[in-house]
Amino acid sequence: MWNLSKQAKEKFAKCNTLPIPETDEEWEMTLNEAKEEGADLLSQLQEELEEVKAALLQIVPTRFIPYIENGTLNQPSLPKSVRDDYLQWMREADKEFEQVLDAAYEQTEKAISFLSTEIQDMFAESLHDSIIERIKRDGNSLHLYINTDSGFSSKALIHLMFEDVISEESDEPLEVGQWIIYNELQKTEEGFAFRVLFECPDAQWTIAMRNMDAQYYYRPALYTILNIEDKLAQTTFEEYTQQLNPDLRYWLCTPHFIRPIKSFSDTITLENGKVEFNPDKIVVSLGDQLFTYEMEENNPISFIYTDKYEDPYAQLNEPLPFEKIEVAALGKDLELQVRAWNTMYANPEELTDIINHIFSKLEITEENEMLVTVYVNHFYQNGVLSEVIVEKYRSLIG
Repeated sequence: MWNLSKQAKEKFAKCNTLPIPETDEEWEMTLNEAKEEGADLLSQLQEELEEVKAALLQIVPTRFIPYIENGTLNQPSLPKSVRDDYLQWMREADKEFEQVLDAAYEQTEKAISFLSTEIQDMFAESLHDSIIERIKRDGNSLHLYINTDSGFSSKALIHLMFEDVISEESDEPLEVGQWIIYNELQKTEEGFAFRVLFECPDAQWTIAMRNMDAQYYYRPALYTILNIEDKLAQTTFEEYTQQLNPDLRYWLCTPHFIRPIKSFSDTITLENGKVEFNPDKIVVSLGDQLFTYEMEENNPISFIYTDKYEDPYAQLNEPLPFEKIEVAALGKDLELQVRAWNTMYANPEELTDIINHIFSKLEITEENEMLVTVYVNHFYQNGVLSEVIVEKYRSLIG
């Protein structure tokens, strides 16, 4: 039996259709901000409720229906007891879906132990928000090529192989461009079963097969660094390839094929193929096959992958000398800040005095509050914060 289902996802989404401020203080802040901006907040809230009214009436407990009908469910005039009850109902729905995801994760962890190291490595990172880039059917096998640039995996391009397919079910046709939102893998008597919930369009897809395997490729560290620094579009192909790590192997991966790169020069030499750059086109010849890509839509740099992971942030993990940590942590050089905090994170006992001194000087801002929360809780759990610092950051601890 599956834990993950389109129905469970839809129920979770419907229960979160109409979020509301949780406290009087949040309401006051929201109303003040609207007043400063000259916005008619109450009218906007009425419109928002009207837009989701039909969906809400299908899912909420009957005790909330009067407040939907009279339009006060998302208004500051809603009685506090009703607001707390509604928020608790939303939290319970969140918890219920979290339990679904936890159960799906447990099933996946059990199943991957029967599969290859490549599959285990792939599932060690999330497929959430990755996109199907290519679909290939070969006899009784299905090949999915998944691009994770918009997702959370270090593996930028994943080739999933479903071998000896037994069955396949979907409420929408499997399409290039679909976004993977959630997935679950199960071990079956015949082999394995894999379920994915997609968006764009919203769909549930389930495939059963005898075996499953994977190959994957990474973006060169240079690509990630240039992308973060917003310099990728300004970098020429020649400049890019000259800076690549010469000790790695590279592949040309397009929406139609994956081929090893033999060498870089003014162009790319492939095994049994060649690449030509025209002013407005990229032309790839593979035997008697010809593939053309418009240069406006495709940067040839984005077609280059490697099979070894390079950490683009490796320099940020280099520890700072202890005597330089305080100045760096409180300074304006972002790279040195990160290195300082990473050094403290890894050495809380040795740096207890420095950590407390830095926290005594640190000012919490809207920009740094989330990171400060992570660090202060880490150091609190390690028992290195003084009573004065614990009291100063009490609202962030826990």
